[in-house]
Amino acid sequence: MTKTKVTNWLQKNTMVIILVLVFVFFAFQKDGAILLPQNITNLIAQNAYVFILATGMLLCILTGGNIDLSVGSVVCFTGAVGALLMAGGMNMWLAVIIMLAIGLAIGAFQAYWIAYVRVPPLHHHPGRHAHLPRPLQRGA
Repeated sequence: MTKTKVTNWLQKNTMVIILVLVFVFFAFQKDGAILLPQNITNLIAQNAYVFILATGMLLCILTGGNIDLSVGSVVCFTGAVGALLMAGGMNMWLAVIIMLAIGLAIGAFQAYWIAYVRVPPLHHHPGRHAHLPRPLQRGA
């Protein structure tokens, strides 16, 4: 292989190489516990929402080339609202419907600015959700 082919291969696969190295490191550190099927199942179950969000972001990037950085803050906001509703005694299914409606409303508001006003998503993001966490803060 020539030097440029090796360099190109390394540039394309750097993250995979690092992932494998980290995986091997922890496999040796924890005597192979990371390789147990129960551990893999736990990792997938605990990060299922991240996979769902990543799938949605992948579709946004592939179809329009846009990256919306506010997805995480909207998920956190709707999750916090749902937690407060359920802690107050609301039925779980009604709280989920309200959470979906809030997320849909925020997404529609953002989509209006991005699609119709033509504000680029990365320019529209800063400060867009600065007001969202405030209603959820409680006095110490």
